Order: sequence, then structure tokens, then C-alpha cells
Amino acid sequence: MMVNKIFKNRLRELREARKLTQQEVAKLLDIDHTTVSKHESGSRSLTPEDIQKYARLFKVESYELFIDPKALQGENEVALLR
Repeated sequence: MMVNKIFKNRLRELREARKLTQQEVAKLLDIDHTTVSKHESGSRSLTPEDIQKYARLFKVESYELFIDPKALQGENEVALLR
């Protein structure tokens, strides 16, 4: 599923940009580190609460966890060329 791929890549990207380990994210969210690992690998489904926790931690809107910013950048560049 494409949404799952985008989310897991985005989650890893946000975590690494803040130089956090999966264990550190888990501690900040008060969840088990294996949950973070499974979310990043796409092997565990997300609950609405999970999405809210990640959004708050990374200071983004919930929907931004499901958008590939590189794809949006490309769309904006194409729009500017028109």
C-alpha cells in the first residue's frame, strides 16, 4: 500500500532529521521501542492515537505524515515552469 510506504519513510525521515533513535522516540511517546520499529517497517498498523502522538512529537500536522515532501516539491517546480 502506497500510503503505508510513504508513512514509514516519512516517520524514519523525521526521526533521523531530529537525530533520535527508535528507543528515544519510544520513550518520548511512552510506547515500546518495538512499536516504533514495526511502524517504520510497515509491519504494524497505526491507530489514530499513534498518528496524533507522532504528529505532536515531530511538530507536524497529522496529514503531513502521509505526504512525501519530495513529491510535493517536484509538483511545485512543475507548476512554476508553466
